Amino acid sequence: MRKLSVFFIAICLLFLTACSETTSNKSIKPILNVEQFSLVNQAFVKEKIGEPKSIDTWNYESPSMVKHVLTALEYDWIGYYSEFHFDDKDRLIRINIYPSDNKESQFEKTSFENYLKQLGITPGENITKVADTGAAWRYQKVSEKVDEVWSLYDGNNIETIKISFDVRPFL
Repeated sequence: MRKLSVFFIAICLLFLTACSETTSNKSIKPILNVEQFSLVNQAFVKEKIGEPKSIDTWNYESPSMVKHVLTALEYDWIGYYSEFHFDDKDRLIRINIYPSDNKESQFEKTSFENYLKQLGITPGENITKVADTGAAWRYQKVSEKVDEVWSLYDGNNIETIKISFDVRPFL
């Protein structure tokens, strides 16, 4: 009986090992390539995505008391509500994406590395973890083109994604 139990445990461990290898070898396909939008102008975004649903311009005062004029182009982009924020030099400095509005969201919270792959971001050598709280990921110096990625999640559901190409206006 004891040999049968040991044999059964060995079979279970072998099965679990095979399943975990299959899962870890699963290729992660990019859902979008955000790096192509790093610091581009409004004309580039409109050429790639089309005309926005709306355009909003407002005065923004950063926490360091610096005033900025920001413009947001709002889209239903790849099935998600998205905001493309431009500074007063017409440079795209941040993209906000709200996947939780999309019941068919393809974004999966597995690991931060896989999440970057879903965003089409290749992490750089100087990537720095700022926060991993169980409800949010925040990394800075993510790549040569991306200053910061900040995401809020609930369980495995990604609720908010903020990709900053230049964080200085928000400091």
